[in-house]
Amino acid sequence: MQEGVIQALYLRNSSVKTPLLAAVGPLQFEVVQFRLESEYGAESRLEAAPWNVVRWLPTNITEDELDALSLPTGARIAYDIGKNPVILFANEWSANYFGETNKNCPLSALPVQTARE
Repeated sequence: MQEGVIQALYLRNSSVKTPLLAAVGPLQFEVVQFRLESEYGAESRLEAAPWNVVRWLPTNITEDELDALSLPTGARIAYDIGKNPVILFANEWSANYFGETNKNCPLSALPVQTARE
């Protein structure tokens, strides 16, 4: 995570705070798993999640505004390690549909801090 290869995300309103790892592709997950085992002696297993697209929400969005969003089926709100809100979508179509039904809520394909750099 320090190298920016993967992101840790936490589902909103989840009873258990288990990190979800997000990456550009499967190779990044394999690298993380290898490093966990070789550098830290930590066994791990990979489990695929139903989401393939992540989009960042405006950082100034309120909890009430999050509650009012109309999410496509299967989409979930989460937070990145910096507590910035994101939405997890099953696919690009679902993310685009969200954009059409929530025109007052812009999405970003990049984390907020990266988008400003």
